[in-house]
This record gives sequence, C-alpha cells and structure tokens, in this order.
Amino acid sequence: MNGVRKAVEPFLNDAFAASNLATLEAKLRYVPIIMPDNMRARYPARSKLRKKERVYDCAPQLDYNIFVEGSFEEQLREYLRGVAESTPHLAGLGATPQQIEDFAMIIATAVERILGVQSHGVVKRI
Repeated sequence: MNGVRKAVEPFLNDAFAASNLATLEAKLRYVPIIMPDNMRARYPARSKLRKKERVYDCAPQLDYNIFVEGSFEEQLREYLRGVAESTPHLAGLGATPQQIEDFAMIIATAVERILGVQSHGVVKRI
C-alpha cells in the first residue's frame, strides 16, 4: 500500500493546490483501514467530521484482498474510492458546491492521470 500512497498523495496535493480547493481552509486526513476479513469487525471505519477544527478524518475500510492480490491500478482505484468517501462531508468544512464538484472530478480522474504520469516517467527513464 505504501507505493500507492506515494503515488496518490503528491498527485492529490498538487491537483488540489492548482484548483479552487486551494482556498478552502480545511484539512482532510486520510488513514484507510486495510484488514483481513477476520479482523474487520475489530477495526471498523472511523471517519469523522470535526467541524470546529475544520478537519475531516477519513478512515474507511478498504478491500484487503485488492492490496494483497490486485494490480497496482486496482489498488489505486480502491485507495481513491476511500478518499472519495470524503466528498459529501466537504460542505461541513465550508466547501462551496464548485469546490465539491472540483474535488469529485479530481478524484474521478486521478487513476488515469497518475498512471499516465507514471507511464510517462518510465518512458523518460529509458
């Protein structure tokens, strides 16, 4: 999962900074929970909106098997599916409808853009 995080985090930080989300004074903390089926009950999703602090702690349960057996693309999709769960909570952080729409669009196009960047990087190295 570390490789997925290392691909997603800088991409999202750059994409959010280059969008109208840059003016949103709030924080999204993403800590996904990836546990095998026999442990899922002990580690439920723990997402929580902290309106006063202007923070959304996004801690969804992700599909463990994808991170064990899935391709890098499948792992990216699952990781970003978890991030997307934040979308309806952005209004509680003061996001405008346009900022929420932009957030959703960035997330929806992230896998293809990340893979495109990585493919481009591989081509550069050859």
